[in-house]
Amino acid sequence: MTPMNRVRRARTVLLTTVAGSAALWAVALVAGTILLAAALDLLVPLPVGFRRMVVPAAVAAGVLAAVTVAWRGRHARTLGRVALYLEERLPELHFALATAVQPAGVPSAAGSTALAQAIARVDARGALRPPVTRALAIPAAGLLLGLAALAIVPDGTLERILSPRAGDVLLRNTSTSSAPLGNRLTSVAVSVQPPRYARRAARVVEDPASVAALVGSRIEVRGRGAAAGLTDSLTATLAAASGGEGTPVSLRAVGDTWGFPVTMPTDPAILRLLDRSYDRLLVLQPVPDEPPTVVLTSPRADTMYMTGKGKLQLDARMDDDIGLARAEFEVLYTSGSGERFDTRQTIIGRTALGGNRSARLRATVVLDTMNLRPGDVLHVRALAWDENDVTGPGKGESETRTIRIHDPRQMQDVNITAAKAAAIDTSIMSQRMLIVRAETLLINRPRLEPQDYTTQSLRLGIQQGALRGRVESIIFEMENVEGVGYVGSTPSSLILREAGEEMRIAERELSIAQVPVALVHMRAALKLLEKIRDANRYWLRGLLTTTPIDVDRVRLTGEDRASVSDRDARKREADARQALLVRLDRAVRLLEREPATTVRDSLQLIFAASLTHARDVAEPLSKAVEALQRGADARTELVSARRRLERRVESEGALSSWSGTP
Repeated sequence: MTPMNRVRRARTVLLTTVAGSAALWAVALVAGTILLAAALDLLVPLPVGFRRMVVPAAVAAGVLAAVTVAWRGRHARTLGRVALYLEERLPELHFALATAVQPAGVPSAAGSTALAQAIARVDARGALRPPVTRALAIPAAGLLLGLAALAIVPDGTLERILSPRAGDVLLRNTSTSSAPLGNRLTSVAVSVQPPRYARRAARVVEDPASVAALVGSRIEVRGRGAAAGLTDSLTATLAAASGGEGTPVSLRAVGDTWGFPVTMPTDPAILRLLDRSYDRLLVLQPVPDEPPTVVLTSPRADTMYMTGKGKLQLDARMDDDIGLARAEFEVLYTSGSGERFDTRQTIIGRTALGGNRSARLRATVVLDTMNLRPGDVLHVRALAWDENDVTGPGKGESETRTIRIHDPRQMQDVNITAAKAAAIDTSIMSQRMLIVRAETLLINRPRLEPQDYTTQSLRLGIQQGALRGRVESIIFEMENVEGVGYVGSTPSSLILREAGEEMRIAERELSIAQVPVALVHMRAALKLLEKIRDANRYWLRGLLTTTPIDVDRVRLTGEDRASVSDRDARKREADARQALLVRLDRAVRLLEREPATTVRDSLQLIFAASLTHARDVAEPLSKAVEALQRGADARTELVSARRRLERRVESEGALSSWSGTP
């Protein structure tokens, strides 16, 4: 074998060794990184974000190790460096091999023969065995140790590292089969499946203190330990945050996993889990689906047309927190006056919105085709519905715009602006709509749940109150004439005050779900509004005058004696915020001498109550509960919650600020 063939053969061996060593080191570091992460997860549960970085970090470490080994063995590609590597391990060659591979000049035949004979006399067998063995044995041993250690790691822990996902805390099992059954409520995962109409992905939360989700979402609290038996000791009850008895929740067990499925209620609730002497609280925080908001941008205000011709451009903007289903314009045409009038309703521009969160609706009303006559009135508003099929659909309504057709005959008997007449007509139409809705609610009562019936009645009461506020603003305009300093009652304002009082009574009756009684007062208010519509044409002619009175002459000349009976002191209503403050102070004092786990349940109950009575305190209380669950200091959050409660409590019960005219 020639010297060159010897060197080439040695180069092949070295290159193969470098490649094998790089691969072994890469795999060994990947296994070692995964093993280290698994060991840490056995000691302390690692967060999902950290575990998702383990596999990429292991691959990066393996690639870095392979590149490092290849870089260190890069000289094995050069024959001269391979020859020198052999010379280091065979000193008896006396650089004959290096000279034969890289001669200084052109060698003679005799010189080449002499070098070959000198090289042949040296036994080179086994010269590369020690370095090759060392280069392959060390990473191979490390890989074998890593694989052996990974073999004894629980399968659940390896799955958490290799394919991390939210909710895999249930795969983490540090107990052994011989250990006694411990607290099965220590680690739980809560899956949240929003309603189908929301088009939101399901999510899983690990060990939460509270869960916020849309009303109607499917909530399931899952844990491990069902295979150990004693499933009868696993119970759960769902109770309102305001208190009261809880309703039992059925248990669902599959293999070693147990779960308690519930539906997110409309009001805050507390889910209490029990496992023998262990218990755990979970606050359910409902997120309501708000109805759409609708703004009618065109026409911008009530107006009057001289003739019933031309085009009326309608433009509305609508938004929803989840998704819009459909929208339309409602045009109500009224013709006639007094008790003799005709009303027709027309729907224009009905459009399906396909779940968009924002939309714009446009339409055009051709007045020439409606055969409008002087004195006729058009009421226009925009309506939108969302896709809520659980507690809805939610309905959004814009303000109603009134378009009047000018009647020359009215101008001969009336001296008022068109804006005031339009405002009264708008109030009349709104009151008619409320009466129709109340009558419809009364008809549908046998088919409605009591809670739905009460909710719709309360909603009508709120709308009746808003209309009453509009009527009161009209009264203020009538009794305060700008520019002349006149302040006083008019015949029209007195009738409007009677209508406002009827609306107030109807609002109160609707707030306690007494719809039949409220309808009586709602119809009475409508009759008064219709009366004032006719009265405007005769009583509001120019400025009204009053008889002047000499105040100095009549002051203190009255002879009537006031007879006032004693009145009982009005009982102050219970202050919910003050009660929360007392409970919070008690929990803080308990925190100074009791374990955090004991006080955490009390703070969760206070947090659940704050969702109803003090929404501004819910955020710091939630952070305090989470801090205690992590074992951190919750002092800052508790101080923030207490300051918010104190600030609001001190301001309540004081005299209201003066809002009158000096």
